[in-house]
Amino acid sequence: MTDLDQARTRAKERLAAAKTAQATTPTRLADAQREVAMELGYPSWPRLVRDAERFTPTTHDEVDWRRVRKLTLVPFVIGSGEVALLSEGTRLVLPSGPVAPGEDVLLDAALRIPLTTMGLRRQETHVLARSGDRRHVVMWIDGARYAGARPHRRDAAWWTGAASNAVELLREQGDGALAHLVELAEDARVNLTDEQYRVDLQRLLDTSYLRAGTPQGGSGFGGRASEWRAARSMLCDAIEQDGTFLDVGCANGLLMESMVEWCAEKGVRVEPHGLDISEPLVTLARTRLPQWADRIWIGDAQSWVHPEGRRFDVVHVLLDAVRDERWRNLIDHLLANVVAPGRRLLVSQYNQVSPDNFAAPILTRLGYEVGGETSMPLRPGRPDASPSAWIEA
Repeated sequence: MTDLDQARTRAKERLAAAKTAQATTPTRLADAQREVAMELGYPSWPRLVRDAERFTPTTHDEVDWRRVRKLTLVPFVIGSGEVALLSEGTRLVLPSGPVAPGEDVLLDAALRIPLTTMGLRRQETHVLARSGDRRHVVMWIDGARYAGARPHRRDAAWWTGAASNAVELLREQGDGALAHLVELAEDARVNLTDEQYRVDLQRLLDTSYLRAGTPQGGSGFGGRASEWRAARSMLCDAIEQDGTFLDVGCANGLLMESMVEWCAEKGVRVEPHGLDISEPLVTLARTRLPQWADRIWIGDAQSWVHPEGRRFDVVHVLLDAVRDERWRNLIDHLLANVVAPGRRLLVSQYNQVSPDNFAAPILTRLGYEVGGETSMPLRPGRPDASPSAWIEA
């Protein structure tokens, strides 16, 4: 593989020599870079860079985020483990672009770039590698095609398939650096630990939710109050009588608050409770809802039990909070230790990409008997909306 640092040095030396000799060419660094690229067998300097740029595996804490000027993403399709490459003419590429002034790389650029380049809405986000000059960072993400109101590319053509096939195709077209990034990303994805998943997810959610300008945003929802109601109020379908409600992963407490209001409209009294693994979000929820501050706890849903052993009539949990491999452990723990006997565990799955990944089919595949489903969320233009489902404990 061509050494990119040597090629850069060679181009700079050529330009300096030309200036010293008062030669007519090359007159710009770009011209010198193009000459060097062609001498090394590449049609252009960008093509050389795509093949030769070297990246070092890194972590979030090792990156000096003030220096980062460019971001590249390696996307995987939620639920499949397949790589998604963007088709540009005869080439396959990874979504990439400059970090705009004032953008937070993790929160803003890592959301905007895949949306605007290939119409993909990211979910998980994990720092993967950095370039030698530390100005170019690579992350691997998972996500799905987006159909909401945010600015996004609607006509993007995707190639999807196994990471090994993506690597082969990228190498065949001369993009060795991109192929290497896909290899790194696949290795990181396969070997992702529960702790790293939790740390990366919490870093993303905490920062995003805490800086949100609306109560909906502070609960991880991008729409207006009316859209929040349209997307979440059907959870009340699972609550048919007065009782306690525990929201696992309550964030700023908005769903707790909303369920009281929505259930009251159908004559059902709900006593709300909340649990979240994030101390800053629990603090926010307690501040927003001081009347229920003693009912909101910090804890890991996979192991938490009420301090006094209390159990709840309806417990709501979002599968997105844990890795797919831990769904059964999470559900079994909640049924055995948190849901009151004879009552309901209400399960939501917001990051679905097809009806096969709605909550009910997932629960059925895991071997649980589904007691019922909520009605479909009423979100115009959002084909990814899906009903929740419950299990009788």
